Amino acid sequence: MKIRIFFLSVVLVLAATSAWAQAVAGLAGVSGSVRDESGSAVPGASVIVSNDSLGIRRTMDTNESGAFSAPSLPPATGYAVSVKKQGFALREVKNFQLQVGATQSFNVTLSVATTATTVEVTSAAPLVSDTNVGVSQVVGQSQIDNLPINGRRVDSFVLLTPAVVNDGTFGLVAFRGIAMGNAFLTDGNDTTNSFYNENAGRTRISTQISQDAVQEFQVLSNGFSAEFGRAMGGVINTVTRSGTNATHGTAYWFFRNRTLNATDRYANGLNAPEWRHQAGASLGGALKKDKLFYFGNFETVKRNFPGQNRIVNNNLTDGTGNFIPASNCKIDPLNGPTAEQCTAATNFIQKQMNVLVPRTVSSVMGFAKLDYRPNDKDSFSISLNAMHWRSPYGIQTQAVLTNGNMLGNNGNSTVETRYGKASWTRIVTPNLVNEVRYGWFKDRLSDPGASDLWPETGGVYITVAGSTVGAAQAYPRTYPSEMRHQLVDNLSWTYGSHSLKFGLDFQTTEDWMNQLYNANGGYSYANLTAFAKDFSGPRSATPNYSTFTQAFGNPIHTLRTSDINAYIQDVWRLNRKLTLSYGLRYEKAFLPQPTMTNATWRQTGSVPSSNLNFAPRFSLAYNLTEKTVVRAGYGIFYARMHGNMLDTLFLGNGLYQTSISINSNQAGAPFFPNILSSSTGLPAGTVGLALAATGLHNPYSQQGNFSIERQLGKDLGLTANYIWSRGIGIFTQRDLNLGAPGPTVTYKIQDAAKNVVGEFRTVTYLSANKVDKNYGKILQVENGGQSWYNALALQLQKRMSHGLTAQVSYTWSHAIDNANQQGASNNISSSFVNSTYPGDYAGDKGTSSLDQRHRVVINWLWAPTFAKNSSAFNRFLVNGWELSSITTMASSQPTTGTVTFSGSTSSQFSGVVLAYTTLNGSGGWNRVPFLPTGNIDIDRVFRVDARIVRSLPFSERVKANLMFEAFNAFNTQYNTAVNVASYTATGGVLSPIANVGTGTQSQGFPDGTNARRMQVAFRLNF
Repeated sequence: MKIRIFFLSVVLVLAATSAWAQAVAGLAGVSGSVRDESGSAVPGASVIVSNDSLGIRRTMDTNESGAFSAPSLPPATGYAVSVKKQGFALREVKNFQLQVGATQSFNVTLSVATTATTVEVTSAAPLVSDTNVGVSQVVGQSQIDNLPINGRRVDSFVLLTPAVVNDGTFGLVAFRGIAMGNAFLTDGNDTTNSFYNENAGRTRISTQISQDAVQEFQVLSNGFSAEFGRAMGGVINTVTRSGTNATHGTAYWFFRNRTLNATDRYANGLNAPEWRHQAGASLGGALKKDKLFYFGNFETVKRNFPGQNRIVNNNLTDGTGNFIPASNCKIDPLNGPTAEQCTAATNFIQKQMNVLVPRTVSSVMGFAKLDYRPNDKDSFSISLNAMHWRSPYGIQTQAVLTNGNMLGNNGNSTVETRYGKASWTRIVTPNLVNEVRYGWFKDRLSDPGASDLWPETGGVYITVAGSTVGAAQAYPRTYPSEMRHQLVDNLSWTYGSHSLKFGLDFQTTEDWMNQLYNANGGYSYANLTAFAKDFSGPRSATPNYSTFTQAFGNPIHTLRTSDINAYIQDVWRLNRKLTLSYGLRYEKAFLPQPTMTNATWRQTGSVPSSNLNFAPRFSLAYNLTEKTVVRAGYGIFYARMHGNMLDTLFLGNGLYQTSISINSNQAGAPFFPNILSSSTGLPAGTVGLALAATGLHNPYSQQGNFSIERQLGKDLGLTANYIWSRGIGIFTQRDLNLGAPGPTVTYKIQDAAKNVVGEFRTVTYLSANKVDKNYGKILQVENGGQSWYNALALQLQKRMSHGLTAQVSYTWSHAIDNANQQGASNNISSSFVNSTYPGDYAGDKGTSSLDQRHRVVINWLWAPTFAKNSSAFNRFLVNGWELSSITTMASSQPTTGTVTFSGSTSSQFSGVVLAYTTLNGSGGWNRVPFLPTGNIDIDRVFRVDARIVRSLPFSERVKANLMFEAFNAFNTQYNTAVNVASYTATGGVLSPIANVGTGTQSQGFPDGTNARRMQVAFRLNF
């Protein structure tokens, strides 16, 4: 039945149109209308769209409405349009720019033949456009080449645009308060690592494509057209460079070391001996003029960047992380620990504090592209990008880690990213253009283990009071090796005042994994006292840890997902003032199914796949005046089923791989540091399962926008956007095995002086009430999450004039969600439960961790000409200076206070054995339930990145640039993590923890710190 519904849906989509046109993803277009001086349409006028540097020449006639259209043009500068008709004077527009995803529209008025030819010269994209859809922005070649960019990772420029914020400290971004909802394209092809739903190579690498290989990129923030999909957040489309008839090349070298670096505020005064070389070269030109063009780039990175392992934990160390207070290990000569045991445990941890871990990077990447235009009707393009990254001890990329993870959760990093594209654009008729595209993508993340970082306890994972003091759980692994094949066809058709486009997109993605996470077992201790009892000396009658975990089974498994997508889009220009854009997109994913089914829980054997992912899109643009456009839009946008979640469901049957969790008071619990030899004979109730809800479907967002664009002057434009978004059906998990609630208990709330100042009453979830006592958590993945977003975004843009170009972006926004979405960490895992109370997602509704109420970004470039005389003195000393900067000012993002559970599941109330170590025993979110979510601010952000350039023009064609760059030039460091542990639960009493909200980390991307970094560079252009 489901298959019949799917094929019927596709047939309906295909039947809805018979032909099709507009700007295709990764390309651009030109359209317009031709009228005489009386305003009447001029049919049959000859229109030529050309670009001499690219060998492009398109010839067409206007239709009966006087309209013309030239879709599927490569983005570039140097385009020209000429219009002629017998009896009228020739009209020409020269030297204009086409940006990716945009269709530049011209309203051409022809004068009678007695007048002279009219020539209009323009070199910049228009400030006001009535062809744009939704909220989008193009980061152009001038910004990419001339603004300071740390690490030369161009997708960091996304943060110049509105309605986008940092998602964590690893370089991820979130649009409209939605985590992990983005799509990443290169020349229109999908280059998303769909397992993690991140850009290719993820963010541990500096970049997977050289900045010098990128011409521009398109950022779609809200309300994009039906051509784009598999994203409920935003879309980032990178456009690569091409060769032209002129030969151009460049060679460059960037260098930094610690001499100019500031010290991270949590590095305990240590400025680690870091250095980095980043060098490369590019060359582009024509193998055959007007026909065959080439472009190539090669870049390498060599870096030394030791990482500092620290432990700063109020429940374990002193406030500065320099020593462990004796009072944190409570000596008890009768029941333990003894003084000797406390000393041994303290020394074990102390040896891991303030340790410098060596790290290096060796990376090479290359890009090559050929464009072939044998005639005016056909255009072929083929490109390939490859990157290899190797970083010993480089899984953790931060400069300083204060949770012990630089030693205790680290490994060796190897990333290999490859992707290529082949395309053919055919002009079937002047009004009918077809583009077919093939894409290949491979992203392999292989991480060998680092056993030489292990402590004397071996490969066992250990946490004490939340800090890592053992070995890493995850490595070695290949997780994943992802390969994708994609085939796309877009057909564009201009009919009357309609510009129609139809597209089909098929892709198949395979993820191959080799990992048995936590094969060496792991122990979690609530505090140092409990750890000291188990670590050395006489063994207690029962263990003292909170939980022991371990995994067994087959590490190798494969997931294959296939997607079919179809869309219809029409841009209808009703008249010169009103343009409507409407379309429909359909997405269907064929998901991998588990190869084994748990006989007791049959849901573990299947993963549902929706057949009803129809996504309508609508927008309009109205020209109030020649300088003012009003725009509005609405649409539905589906997220993809990311592979990490599918992997959890594939392994969730407890058979292919078996993951266990044992409390210390359960029969058969092992003693530290022992692990179990096999999964046979396990204690009852220790194996966890994960399964899909019967109606599991793709999350989606509803998006709306209303905007006004106004050209304020010749070179100045202002845009005001209202942006609205609703996230629906976001993935969540609940534990089906908890059973009915048990008795209500009352926790006493103390102040810092141990006075009782309140009470907290809660129902409890007991171990005895579990539905199936043969298992531990049985987590159902469902669509319980929602998000709400409202924003006002203002953009002021000044085009280049008098040597100055600038852009100011301000966003006021409020992001709300429920179900503990957690931003970048919101990957569905086998142990994470989203809500405080089972399934009560509404009870956790509040300000999102992705909320950033105010955000201002200012970028500018100033290239003054002080002297008009071209003497050598002026050329080499007076002129040729450039200054550019990016300034970011943003309010704090919030986080939520938590409760630390001390003791075992039976230690809070007499006769009450909780199922798990949270206040109510549910094992859910351990936030402080009587405080609002998002109750702790992390820190405000103010930073200035700056560049100064000295150009040396050796000849007409050869120029050298000397550059100096400073990132966070004024060293205004800011916290990226704070102490969130707010209360400790001991014996039914909630005691406050000191220093809540104090900073613990000041991380940043890509340096692992937001402390000031400076570098020098040399570039040769010819």
